[in-house]
Parts: sequence; C-alpha cells; structure tokens
Amino acid sequence: MFFIGACSSAGQPVVAPDSAGPTATSAITQSPQARSSEALVMPDLRGMYWAYADSALRTLGWTGVLDKGPNLPNTPYARNQIAMQTPAPGQVIAGDAVITLQFAA
Repeated sequence: MFFIGACSSAGQPVVAPDSAGPTATSAITQSPQARSSEALVMPDLRGMYWAYADSALRTLGWTGVLDKGPNLPNTPYARNQIAMQTPAPGQVIAGDAVITLQFAA
C-alpha cells in the first residue's frame, strides 16, 4: 500500500510507501498489474486537481470511478482543487471503490 501526500512544487503528487513512514517520499511507479480486488488505504487528495488525483489513484492500482460532488464555497483551496473527498483519507477501501470528490468553488 502507498500513501499520497500533497503535490510537489512541480504540481505532481508525492507518494510515500507506508513502511517508510508518512514523511518519506518517492517517485510514483506504475503498478505492475491491476489490483482491483485488493484493499487500498484512501490517500489524501485534498489540494490536488482531478487529473493528478485520478492518475495517482490509478498508479496505486485503483480501478474505480471518480464521482464529482457539488462544489464547495469558502474553502482554503484554490478554485478547482479538491476540497473534500469521500471516503476520507486513511480509510481502507476496495480497489474498485467509488470515490466522490468535491472541489473548491
């Protein structure tokens, strides 16, 4: 399993293997095979944009569907950045789970 942190200064998601602790970072590597039946730990996608979040999830082996919820006004995030997600970060999810994202208005 992997945990995803915030975006790097280049706008790319930053990932850390869970065995190295939450502060270690490494480059995202392509999953060697689909793992839709495996459980994944839901990463923190807040502050990312849709395309980066989708790409980061797919790299982890997630094969589900992203659902767009209503936009949220008055958030600390820039317009179109993910402001809320369901399931919440840290929850264990199925590899093919539906993930709902809400964006800053």
